Amino acid sequence: MEKDLRYVELFELYQGLLTEKQREMFLSHYCYDLSLAEIAEPEGSTRQSVYAVIKTVKEKLDEYEQKLGFLDKNQKLVEIAKQLEKANKDIADKILDIVGK
Repeated sequence: MEKDLRYVELFELYQGLLTEKQREMFLSHYCYDLSLAEIAEPEGSTRQSVYAVIKTVKEKLDEYEQKLGFLDKNQKLVEIAKQLEKANKDIADKILDIVGK
């Protein structure tokens, strides 16, 4: 489950780098909790082809994060903001606002 949440977070950051079809299938499976068969039927494709697209998306998301590291950087900023919150709540709130937390 934790790994699935990580892919949703990566998707939020990098979805603009994916094709429309990849975005739709990933959203359908991870965010709308549709089965592979439920996604495949309206597309006129197979469960296997939907699985292949979702697997490719996950690989791409991992690759983008490995190269760009935005999720890791955001998580580090959130931790810094939480520590800073004790000393200066205004600055911490601004940092959390920037990273969307």
